[in-house]
Amino acid sequence: MTEYFTAHDVLEKVEGLNSLSTLNKWANFIQKECNYSFHYDYLPFSSHTRTKRTIHHRKTRMFTAEEIQKFQHVMNLIPALGRDTSLRKQFDSRYPLDAMKHHELMAEIIQQVDSQLADKELLIQALMEKHQQLQRNYEALEQRFIQLEETLTMQEQTSSGWFRRKR
Repeated sequence: MTEYFTAHDVLEKVEGLNSLSTLNKWANFIQKECNYSFHYDYLPFSSHTRTKRTIHHRKTRMFTAEEIQKFQHVMNLIPALGRDTSLRKQFDSRYPLDAMKHHELMAEIIQQVDSQLADKELLIQALMEKHQQLQRNYEALEQRFIQLEETLTMQEQTSSGWFRRKR
């Protein structure tokens, strides 16, 4: 089971990240620009009036340990790459493809298509073997069925008289 941390926990764990508003801006940028989804949970909080205390639940963004590590990497990369590039590099699955030149991108696409083609060829080969095995099983069962029919007809012709009616 994945353990989740609140934004305050993230501030304690990430060196150099001191502001809750900065973390929220980063998380909003990641969700909007990188198509990345964080986990949300409903956490209880209480409110007090003169007469009573009530407990409500607030929808809160939660972070995993892996995301906290990515935030730490972002903090280390920001001086060299800048905020947006650092966040994209850590959280956007399309970033490596977006950053490639055309000839590199074509080589990557060709490699991925070749990989998928090899996987499909293996799947086709396995299905062909399964088909041949099923064909052999079908033929064996068909022969057995024919033999059973023949023995049944032979038994009907050579009835032993066990069930003849007495006169």
